[in-house]
Amino acid sequence: MRCLVSVLLCCAAVSGALAGQVRIFAGARFDSKTWGKLQKFDVKTLGKDHTLDAHVGQLVELHFQFRSKELRHIKPNWYQASVWQAAPEGRRGFISVPVMIANTDLNGFNAFTTDSRANADLKIYGQVLYDFGINFTFVRVIGTNTFVDGDGHANVTW
Repeated sequence: MRCLVSVLLCCAAVSGALAGQVRIFAGARFDSKTWGKLQKFDVKTLGKDHTLDAHVGQLVELHFQFRSKELRHIKPNWYQASVWQAAPEGRRGFISVPVMIANTDLNGFNAFTTDSRANADLKIYGQVLYDFGINFTFVRVIGTNTFVDGDGHANVTW
């Protein structure tokens, strides 16, 4: 009986966590209601103190100018990096937002420039997540391109 209750609770937790989204990996697919909640940001806005924390769980379209040169392999299938943009007027330097990239998406992410002089408007789609184990808020990168399929679902690919 306990085993059955445990299995049911696990199934309910997983289905609740994935409500509105079919899967989270390269080639992710979202229903129109979930995709309609997508928020567009640039690094200057999302990189401000505690702004990223306020958007945990949300889908974002994040605009930036270049990525970090360093990719840290911090978990078996995950790499940590950051995306950067020049600081707002009146400030020197750059502002960044931390991102996590799945091992399978690494080639797509590596295609972005690491040149800090670049001024092209680059974008990624992702979900803002919080890792309780290491007290870390980041954007989980899903892809760079979107299209709507015949079922009306938004698809994100590399």
